[in-house]
Amino acid sequence: MKKRTIIAAALALAMTLTACGGAAAPAAPAAPAAAPSSEAAAPASGEAAAPAEGNYVDHIVVAIDTMPTNFEPSGNDAPVLNRLVYDELINYDKVKKELQPALATAWEWVSEDATVLHLDLREGVTFHNGNPFTAEDVAYSLDTNVNANIANYYDHCDIKGDYSVDIVLKSANADFVNLLTNTLYAGIKDKESCEADADNGSAIGTGPWKLDLANTIPGDTIELLVNADYWGEVPVTSQLTLRYISSASSRLLALQNKEVHAMMAVGETDVPAVQADPNLEFVSGAGVGPAKYYYLAFNMTNGAAKDNLYLRQAIARAINNEDVILAVGDMEAEASDGAFWGYDTPFRASASDFQVDLSYNVEEAKALVEKAKEEAGGTLPELHITGNTEKSINMNHILIIQEACRQIGIDVVIDESDGAGVNAKTKFDAGGYDMIQYNVPLETWPSGVNRMLVYSTGSNNRALFQSEEISAMLEEATSTSDDARREELYKQVQVYVHDNAIYVPAYYGSRNGAQLAGVEGIVWSNDGYPEFTYARYAQ
Repeated sequence: MKKRTIIAAALALAMTLTACGGAAAPAAPAAPAAAPSSEAAAPASGEAAAPAEGNYVDHIVVAIDTMPTNFEPSGNDAPVLNRLVYDELINYDKVKKELQPALATAWEWVSEDATVLHLDLREGVTFHNGNPFTAEDVAYSLDTNVNANIANYYDHCDIKGDYSVDIVLKSANADFVNLLTNTLYAGIKDKESCEADADNGSAIGTGPWKLDLANTIPGDTIELLVNADYWGEVPVTSQLTLRYISSASSRLLALQNKEVHAMMAVGETDVPAVQADPNLEFVSGAGVGPAKYYYLAFNMTNGAAKDNLYLRQAIARAINNEDVILAVGDMEAEASDGAFWGYDTPFRASASDFQVDLSYNVEEAKALVEKAKEEAGGTLPELHITGNTEKSINMNHILIIQEACRQIGIDVVIDESDGAGVNAKTKFDAGGYDMIQYNVPLETWPSGVNRMLVYSTGSNNRALFQSEEISAMLEEATSTSDDARREELYKQVQVYVHDNAIYVPAYYGSRNGAQLAGVEGIVWSNDGYPEFTYARYAQ
């Protein structure tokens, strides 16, 4: 991973823009401790493990940069909350990069075509309201899941007993086990409470933290109380507050004033101040969990460049990914190698697999522009680019793209939007843009890319890409357990996406945060969703 300086980032950004509540005094710093694995945290008896030694404050406050919009795990856009309140069936340890038992203690495919998955469930687990966790709750949670990654494959559950269930899929998915590691896809709810209370019943889980709805302030703070009856390791902290502060500088000020113990997402210009402050610790999630992939995508349904391959390739060759990284100020970022693929995901294509060279080369980009003009009949259209321009990390990337296009003779207009606007535009019956800058956490399982390339009523396919051939290849790769065949298919898909410049990836981002010196137990991760379950602060 190439290291870069903050000074260089500031200079690059400047050039781009020209072209276009008190806590106790902290103890000595301590390295963050990874959250324990599900199996280690929960002995077979279901009794909680012994708490960590030390004198810790009862109340931890964390400044978050995204506010959860509801308390339905499959419809919540802030997994940072989900991991506190709900348990997944299977745990994925981001640090060890391995699957571990959680609410399911064992699992196996009982059909050769990966359509029936058997789970043995953990006994002795209770929901926050005291109701026992059983297979009925698993079936209910999957039956009512609104996330397309589950709904596209899940059919029903065959309950074999209170703690035994078969999950039956509509179509084979060799990666379905991995989907069950994500509370967004498979957070387990209490069936009884959901059916009794349509508004707040889904706010009850089996996780280590319980939502305190009576003291939660919508749009401002979420209050949680420790679940003393948790089946796994019980946190040593009694109360946890997630405080929404939209501005990075305001989050940092709250941390410096010890109004919060930790904060998500340090502003790129604030990193030096954090690193220089002996009372603070700058923390990076680099290398832990899947990284968000920042990219440019072309609208392949109704965009002005959809039928002009040379135009798309010209733009791809005009963009210097190192310039993008410097502009956004992500010093731990890793430039793309061209494959639209997760960096921890199996079956990755390499540069030697690609048939077309789309590496940065301005002169080659200009030559492609001339071919694009011939293709267009002499004149190239003005292109419109959109993205979540309210976030500086996205806007700076867009500005680099705009300037790169200007240098090769392509006019680009920026259509400003927010996250909700982007989601509205990326429905298949909408569009209205030629290019879009966005990001996605490409999963550690290969079929995770399907949502970006298969026709869907959802909005993850930002390129609005439709191809029966590619969809068929992805369907086969998802359904077969033959690894050699899966690798062949997935590499073909990556080569097609690269050579046709549909998604033009720029870099894998590194998400960061900051905490008071003496804070322990937070798992900071690359996907931007740190785990605060075992956050603690020594008095």
